[in-house]
Amino acid sequence: MPLGDRLERRAVEALVGRRAELERLEDFALGDEPVVVYIQGIPGIGKTHLLNALMARIGEKGVSVVRIDARWCEPSAAALCRAISREIGVPESEDSPAVVASLSDRAKQTLLVLDSYESFRLLDSWLRQVFLPSLGVSVRTILSSREPPRPAWRIAPAWRGLFDSMVLETFSAEVALEYLTSEGVPEGSARELNRIARGHPLALSLGMAFHFAGGQVRGSAATRHEVLEHMAALFLEDADSETKQVVQAACLVRTATAPLMAAMLPHTPADEALDRLRALPFVSAGPHGLLVHDAVREPVTAALKSLDPARYQAYRRAATQVVREQYRQAPRSDHWRCTADVVYLLENENLREGFFPTTESPVSVEPARADDWPSISAIIRKFDGAQSRQALEQWWHYHPDCYFVVRDEHGGAQGFYLAIVASKVQKNVIARDPLAASWARDLPRADDRAATLWIRRTLDRDTGEGPSPGQAACWLDIKRTYLELRPRLRWVYTCYCDAELYRRSFEQLGLRLADEGRPLLDGVVQHTFRLDMGVDSVDGWLGNLLAQEVGTATGQAARTSPLLDEQARELVVNGSRIGLTPLEFGVLAYLVARPNRAVARYELVEAVWGYGKEASTSNVVETVVRSVRQKLGAHRNALETVRGVGYRYRPTT
Repeated sequence: MPLGDRLERRAVEALVGRRAELERLEDFALGDEPVVVYIQGIPGIGKTHLLNALMARIGEKGVSVVRIDARWCEPSAAALCRAISREIGVPESEDSPAVVASLSDRAKQTLLVLDSYESFRLLDSWLRQVFLPSLGVSVRTILSSREPPRPAWRIAPAWRGLFDSMVLETFSAEVALEYLTSEGVPEGSARELNRIARGHPLALSLGMAFHFAGGQVRGSAATRHEVLEHMAALFLEDADSETKQVVQAACLVRTATAPLMAAMLPHTPADEALDRLRALPFVSAGPHGLLVHDAVREPVTAALKSLDPARYQAYRRAATQVVREQYRQAPRSDHWRCTADVVYLLENENLREGFFPTTESPVSVEPARADDWPSISAIIRKFDGAQSRQALEQWWHYHPDCYFVVRDEHGGAQGFYLAIVASKVQKNVIARDPLAASWARDLPRADDRAATLWIRRTLDRDTGEGPSPGQAACWLDIKRTYLELRPRLRWVYTCYCDAELYRRSFEQLGLRLADEGRPLLDGVVQHTFRLDMGVDSVDGWLGNLLAQEVGTATGQAARTSPLLDEQARELVVNGSRIGLTPLEFGVLAYLVARPNRAVARYELVEAVWGYGKEASTSNVVETVVRSVRQKLGAHRNALETVRGVGYRYRPTT
């Protein structure tokens, strides 16, 4: 049994050094108040072991446990509701009230555990304000994270007395020595090992493995946060070259799987590579593959990039081709896994931080309340002229729900942003906001507006448009909206009066300056940046950015058909242009973007119509495909029927 598994087994059975914390959590799970406990601890400190022991203990006392690992769940309300539905054995639902009712109406006392909660930062405000307050009196919740809780949990009056937290510290010297010597490490070696590991549980496990492998524990780490990196570096120094390569490749991807390892290490059998990983104490099994611990992953990746950049890029190129192909073949239910795999390969820090935040932030973002307008208005008056203020006041009057407020650690308004799907905008707002009117002229079709997100204004109370924690928090929260709107979202519009502030960063993300026809407000050009994600929405956009980074992009021409003019939304047949309805264009564009692949009917229904899989039994797809074939004329055979599945597009020559 790998040493990591032995440590986990021992932690569950004896819970070395955590008896007081276990008893405290057991009292919480069986008690009345508080109703939420937040567990904080640095990576590898033993949060998961503590939760395993707790569940074993309270399960014997009739408490039902619903556990969600946030690493494997899309950070959106709908995805969390689906995950909870599956976990409690009820029909899968995205409806929050229905899931709350199912969770709250159970006969047993229930403990909801959200592990790796740092991955749910985009959902924190919704959970705190909407979901958790709706749960019944029989439900308790544990949030386990490597980050501290947002200040809003402590300062919100509604949570006083109902929220508590605990910090997991490293083991004392006595507990660490007891553990090491009980596992057979001589006392002298145990003391030297703990001098380096400083009571860090996973570092102790690594050091013990290193000791039994005959390695010499040496050196020191500057802080307790670095001990795991130091022990991992010592461990890998003595590893054979093939194991090092396997670990380096595995550190570049979110999860190590047979297809990925085979692509990155073609001369090493994939099964052998995975077996080598399973034997390591800093590798664990996840639902989709093997995971290298983050504290090990980051220094190993940085060292490989610095010392052998050619091999680093070769691994990324090979992995990119695998994850992009997996996305093209994946059903919609697997799209989040594919998205996460792509984001982990990206080097663009803005995107990685947007979907998987790693830095702590004292601010939170939440929908604006009615009493927020004075603060929002004060920020607008500070930075915008009269015309802009009048336009933004109209937005508040007609669409207060499209305002989102950044709150500081005291609950004050640090800033705000305004975002809305274009098809929902009232005509009166467009009539009274010249910038919105110019954006609307870009999108004359109703279907285009339904696929477009307008981010009308983003301001910080101290820096205005300038870089700040408030601006960063706004753009982080906007990524949640991206996920909620996919796969329909295609276009994103935003505006900054100072076009150069973020121009370089925006261009790296595919946002292009689109100033033609934009109005002056208060004598200032409203510089517009526009992003076209393409027919594959968020996932296609991210995949294309990754392909550009690693040099595997094949150009837009490789993703289009000589028969389809996507910009004009027309067919070009024998030199003649033939118009397409929105549904005809949607179906053909989706198939063209996946040449030679069999696409299921339900996938087309979900992507083009936005309906659930149950609607795929109707003949709506067949009707549209028949119409497209008629318009293709002599090229009708480019759309093939795949019996029992759906349709395939064969590129014409």
